[in-house]
Amino acid sequence: MKIIVSDFDGTLFGKDLEENLKAIHDFVAKGNLFIIATGRAMNYLAEDLSMIDLDCEYYICNDGAVIFDRYFNVVFRKDIRQDLVRPIYYSLVDDENMIETFIDTSHGYVTDTSKCANGIIARPYDREKALVTLDSILRKYPDVNGYMSTNWINLFDKQVSKKNAIDYLSRVYHFPKDSIYTIGDGMNDFQMLEAYHGYTFEDSSSDLKRVSQGTIQSIKELIEKIEEEK
Repeated sequence: MKIIVSDFDGTLFGKDLEENLKAIHDFVAKGNLFIIATGRAMNYLAEDLSMIDLDCEYYICNDGAVIFDRYFNVVFRKDIRQDLVRPIYYSLVDDENMIETFIDTSHGYVTDTSKCANGIIARPYDREKALVTLDSILRKYPDVNGYMSTNWINLFDKQVSKKNAIDYLSRVYHFPKDSIYTIGDGMNDFQMLEAYHGYTFEDSSSDLKRVSQGTIQSIKELIEKIEEEK
């Protein structure tokens, strides 16, 4: 059995989508597994999943802070420490550069700081100012990690990563590390590409290329490469 763990945006959900979906279906039908690993929350991911026919065994969401099985049951979650939720949330709410700030419960976005925070997100007016804010938060709260995506500050527990989520699945379900292949195009994919059989794209950053085993054009090409290795 082989396992592919794939980023969603720009990797699966992009060009060649129909060809990728067919290749994944055939790959799974042969007894293999396909897993999504995304920075998206499940409620945001579900909108696009409803439009495609994807045979996926697990969904790693919020950059690894929560894992859902194929039936959307939570099998793992790692929240931000509860005593940190309120001060971090309000430091962003009170920031004039932030348009909106939410607590991600892993099932939806709320503004109630008593809820468990699988993540905290904030959308700024000015990206450069937001990067300064992000750096300040990470230095003030060392138990929290995060990054700036295209439009949002994303914060989560320090131990959260796509790579650590894959480690969890491998440990609990006894997936041999050598059977796991990863593919992605963003810096939040860096650790999983480095730790497992990682592949990225020709237009990805030099850092991702450096830790990958090679570049490919699509998930379909990765599946063909895996099948050639057998």
